[in-house]
Amino acid sequence: MNNFLNQLRVPSRFEQADNAFWQDPYIAKQLLKAHLNSDNEGASRSFSFIDKSIDFIQQIAPQNSYQKVLDLGCGPGLYCERLAKKSYTVTGIDFSENSIRYAKEQAKKLNFDIDYRYENYMELNDSNNYDLALLIYCDYGALAPVDRSKLLFNIWNSLKNGGQLLLDVFSQNKFDQFKEEQYWSLNENGGFWSKDSYVAIGRNLKYPDRVTLEQTTVVTKEKMETYNIWHQYFTKELLIKEVTAVGFTVKEIYDDVSGQTGNGGSETIALLLEK
Repeated sequence: MNNFLNQLRVPSRFEQADNAFWQDPYIAKQLLKAHLNSDNEGASRSFSFIDKSIDFIQQIAPQNSYQKVLDLGCGPGLYCERLAKKSYTVTGIDFSENSIRYAKEQAKKLNFDIDYRYENYMELNDSNNYDLALLIYCDYGALAPVDRSKLLFNIWNSLKNGGQLLLDVFSQNKFDQFKEEQYWSLNENGGFWSKDSYVAIGRNLKYPDRVTLEQTTVVTKEKMETYNIWHQYFTKELLIKEVTAVGFTVKEIYDDVSGQTGNGGSETIALLLEK
């Protein structure tokens, strides 16, 4: 009982659980299915939006000037494949072994020379190597402030002088829409979190300074696991302050990574930065 109550305690901001759900063999397969479902934006954005983003990337970073591209958190390679098709030289990094395995298999099938690396991009140690880096689908806001600073520095170091970084984050509008709630569900035939029967106990919490937690505790006959998903939401002022502190120059501000502007209700903010 004490273990159960400990699993359900309210964690401190950006406190990580002892497990990474994307490394669980079963859950990793469910995540890959979500990535590859064009109609589901739970893991990746829709394929139509990705295509628009690729068109936009070609405009802001044409291949003849920005040949070498680094995609951080590349997942199964949805952006990498499209960029390789446009003749960019692409490196994709992800901490999901299952996604990288799938991406490598697809690249071989499609005859794309993409350098996929299974590693934690927090440990990125490349120097002066890339013309363009991508950090999208709001991955940046899943990190604690100290980790965000470290990652930005590592990306800055990996870029050539004049290299660019395109990243996006969730906005104040998205934070305002976030609802605090608690819920549970019985999944007798298994589901996303387990192939076996399980109970999922979830809650969404708001923290100070526009931080949220989506927490799920999964209880099966054999074990109990808690997974924390954190998000930092940004104003333009806060985001600009963080990226310029590392040395980046802000070139442009957009509503999203497809280059849209002028939407006052946008759920994201995208920045194009230059080293």
